[in-house]
Amino acid sequence: MPAVTAPLAAFDDLLDLERSRELHSGGLSFGLETVRALAQALGPLPEARACVHVAGSEGKTTVVERCAAGLGALGLSVGSFTSPHLVDPLERLRIDLSLPPVDDVRGAVDEVLAACRRADLTPSWFEALWATARVLFARRGLDACVWETGLGGRLDATRCSPAHVCVVSSISLEHSAVLGSTLAAVAREKAGILRPGVPLVLAADVPAEAREVLLARARELSCELRELPASDAGSGGGSGADRPGESLARAALDCLAQQGRIDALTDEARGAVAAWRVAGRGQLHRGVLLDGAHSVAAVEALARRLAAQGAPGPVVLGVTHGRDGGAMARALLPVAAPLILTRAPGPRGLSPQELRAGLPDVIDPGTPPVVLESDPDAALARARGALQAGRRIVVTGSLYLVGHMLSECREDS
Repeated sequence: MPAVTAPLAAFDDLLDLERSRELHSGGLSFGLETVRALAQALGPLPEARACVHVAGSEGKTTVVERCAAGLGALGLSVGSFTSPHLVDPLERLRIDLSLPPVDDVRGAVDEVLAACRRADLTPSWFEALWATARVLFARRGLDACVWETGLGGRLDATRCSPAHVCVVSSISLEHSAVLGSTLAAVAREKAGILRPGVPLVLAADVPAEAREVLLARARELSCELRELPASDAGSGGGSGADRPGESLARAALDCLAQQGRIDALTDEARGAVAAWRVAGRGQLHRGVLLDGAHSVAAVEALARRLAAQGAPGPVVLGVTHGRDGGAMARALLPVAAPLILTRAPGPRGLSPQELRAGLPDVIDPGTPPVVLESDPDAALARARGALQAGRRIVVTGSLYLVGHMLSECREDS
C-alpha cells in the first residue's frame, strides 16, 4: 500500500492496482464504470478554465510540471495530478507545484468518502485519489489543472477529467500484459485520452507504427494536430537537444492561448517552463545520479548518455514487474562498473535473480562484474564501495527505487 499520509489514510484499505503484480501479469482487469459512477455521485464540480491531459510511456510528469510552471508564471493558480509519488502521496495533488494544505485534502477525502457511501461504491486507491484531486482542485477554484494518466489512457480514471488540450509524450513497449505487446496496441490505449475537437500535441520521436494509430484517431475525432518537428526529438522522456518535456509543454500552453483560455506565453513563462526541474529525473542527490527511467527506451537513452560521458561508474538497477528488466539490464551492462541488480521496493519489485536471468549466462571477461543485492540500501552501499575517483553512481530502473533513495536520506537533501 502507499506510504501513510494522515489525510489519505482513509484510503489505505482500498485496492492499489498501481502496485499490484496481479494486474501487471494480466490477472486483473479495470475500467471506467466505478470512476464514472463516483464522478456522478460527487455531483457537478466547477471546471478550471484551462485543462491539459498528458499520456505517454515516459516523460508525463515532466510535461505536467513544466506546464504547471508556465501557467503559474502567467499568474494562474494551478493544480497538477501526477503519479507515482516519490516520497509522499500528497506529491500527486500539488497546488502551484507545492504540496496541498492538509486540511483542504482532508475535506476533499471526506467528500469522496461520503459520495462512495451514497452510491455504494468501492473504488480503487487510484480512483479515490483522482476523485480527491477533482474535489480539491474544484473547491480551491483553481484557474488551471494538468492531469497525468496513471496507466494507459483509455481506461484510466483521469479520462474522466476535463481537457482542453491533450499531450502524448512518448510511446514505447510497457505494461505489455495490460496495454498490449505492440507499439500500435500501446498507442491505441494512449489515444483513449483524445476528445472530439480537442487539440493533440504529439512528441516528435513517436515511432511510426504508433504515430499512425494516434493520427488516425485524431482524424476520427477532428482533433487539431500539433506535432513537434524532428529537431525536438526527445522532448518527452528521452534525451534530445531541448530539455525533456520543454517543447511539449510550450506547445500545449500555446494551444490553450490560441483558444483564448490563457494569455500568450511571455518570456517569463517560457523561462519558467525551461527552468523547472522534476525530482527523481536526472537528479543529483548526495553525489548519486537518480534517474527514474523505467522503460526499455528510456533506459537505452540513459545508457547512450552514460556511454558518451565515458569512464563508467557503478549502476544500481531495480525494476518492477510488467517491465522488461532483462532488456534494461542488457542496455546498462556495457556502461556500468559494476552493474548492481537490486529489488525495487513494493510487491511488484523484480528480484535480482529475475533481472540476472535476462543477461547472458556467460559475460565477456572484459566486462565489469554483475552484483546481486536484494536490499536497495545495501546495493547503494556496494556501489559506494566500488566507486572510483572521477566517476559517478547511477540509480535507475524504477521511480519506486528512486523514491526510496530520496526518502531514506531526506535530511541530506
